[in-house]
Amino acid sequence: MATRTTALLATLGAALFGAADFLGGVAARKAPALAVTITSQATGFVVLVLGSLLMGWSGDLRVPLLWGLAAGVCGGIGVLALYAGLATGRMSVVAPVTASLSGSIPAIVDFAGGTKVGPYALAGIALAFAAIVIVSVSGHDQSSENAGRALVFALIAGVGFAGSILSYAQTPQSSGLWPLAIARVTAVVMLSVAGLVARRSIVASGDGRRIAIFAGAVDATANTAVVTALRLGPIAVASVLAALYPVGTVLLARFVLHEHVRGWQRVGIVLALVAVVLTAIP
Repeated sequence: MATRTTALLATLGAALFGAADFLGGVAARKAPALAVTITSQATGFVVLVLGSLLMGWSGDLRVPLLWGLAAGVCGGIGVLALYAGLATGRMSVVAPVTASLSGSIPAIVDFAGGTKVGPYALAGIALAFAAIVIVSVSGHDQSSENAGRALVFALIAGVGFAGSILSYAQTPQSSGLWPLAIARVTAVVMLSVAGLVARRSIVASGDGRRIAIFAGAVDATANTAVVTALRLGPIAVASVLAALYPVGTVLLARFVLHEHVRGWQRVGIVLALVAVVLTAIP
């Protein structure tokens, strides 16, 4: 039952992450990408603080908050690297490598710690990895002169996000959403400092700000679902299914923006659906 609940929550989180990324992409067409990211993250912080006050907590929060701080540092580094990687134009490298590492590293750590899952879940994890790569790689331009730099940024982003996932997994259910709120404000500070140092705009305006605020609320909800899944375990199932977020982005782009879904992307989407079903089988 725990594996099934974890799979469902992680899948919900992936769908919401996909929606948040889609909204963030739309907002970035109307305002600077870094400003959109900071606005989104700041909105998420407000939502998570409100949720924390409503849900409450029990026990000593000092250790969970330290894990939240660690998650924020790792996530902030991941976002900065992802932002830098996408700026090189090699999205075909950045997207699949980042998503695969953010899912695979926590899964490897979980298995190394002795966690065991059934054969259906293992098959689902394998299919999920395939879906992540297929959906991400087949959706972007394959030509770029900065492939090497993009790969380095993608590796850093993937490791950063993986570190964030593993940090969240150490926080107990009794700590509520406070570790997420601490992580979010940490990321906001890191991104703001980076933006000021680089003399980039850190404040979105107009339609870009409004969409970024919506994206931040959706992203905070996604984080809540995924962290709950991580706490219930197995981490391997939660991290891999949560990394399926590119599927949601592709589907929204297809139905909202009427972008073309390529043949291999359709295969990846089908594999993702099969992966979710397999991992939910006890």
